[in-house]
Amino acid sequence: MVQDSSIQKVITLYQTFAKEKRQINGYRIQLASNNSRQDLLTMKAKFIQQFPDQAAYIEYTAPQFKLRVGDFRGRGEADAFLVELRKAFPSGFIVPDKIVVEGVEW
Repeated sequence: MVQDSSIQKVITLYQTFAKEKRQINGYRIQLASNNSRQDLLTMKAKFIQQFPDQAAYIEYTAPQFKLRVGDFRGRGEADAFLVELRKAFPSGFIVPDKIVVEGVEW
């Protein structure tokens, strides 16, 4: 079977695209918000130490830095983790956000 080289290029691009990280609508848990990036970096380190399997992000939306954690597709997932998280971070709350997912089939 002879295959056009442009078809192979499209297949290769699709495979690469499917493996890349993507963002979709989901939920994260916001642990803190203030104008001190250093305070949030300290809190992020504490979080990562206690929950090494969860992602943590510091975002800046003028004039505040925000520490958000997790990449939850559903609200139920976020609620379950929040219950566990409350022992160490009692002020955490769920927020809708764009979350990072890998290899999503579209």
